[in-house]
Amino acid sequence: MKIGIYGGLFDPIHIGHISVVKFVSEYFKMDKIIVIPVGIPSHRENNAVDGNMRIKMCQMAFENIDRVEVSDIEVIQNKLCYTYDTLCNIIEIYGENNEYFEIIGEDSLNYFKTWKKYEEILKKSKLIVLKREGYNEKAFHENIILIDSPYFPYSSTKIRDVISKNGDISGMVTEKVRKYIETNNLYKS
Repeated sequence: MKIGIYGGLFDPIHIGHISVVKFVSEYFKMDKIIVIPVGIPSHRENNAVDGNMRIKMCQMAFENIDRVEVSDIEVIQNKLCYTYDTLCNIIEIYGENNEYFEIIGEDSLNYFKTWKKYEEILKKSKLIVLKREGYNEKAFHENIILIDSPYFPYSSTKIRDVISKNGDISGMVTEKVRKYIETNNLYKS
């Protein structure tokens, strides 16, 4: 099986994230993509909405998309989780006879060499790198796949900013996610 692994804060999950999953799934003919909301982020300050709420929003966003599974593997650990450790856990669950693909953007490739055991990640999986505006990264390993993907011009930061100013995020997130954010009064200053 070809299994994609797409981790991130997803704070909140938006149309760009959904577009990435659909694009990668089609482009690489994935059998499964596992969406993994980060529990405690390792590369930034942790001021994200509760992990269980982010999982719920991801489940809503992907509920009608085939071959996508939302995993709580990092959130339930309630500790700092690194991509390498999560990848090892996923391989343990699904078996070593599958082909694994970590899905990241060019912005992440820019500092990928600072990731815990990044060389081991490249031994155990391939790295699918999507274009990000303002970046022009180069592959430095045979298991790094830079793809000519469209730009997905959405940002969780921008969405949180729009919400904090009482703006309308319709079209930036799915309708169910929009209602969930509104009902739970998320991202208000």
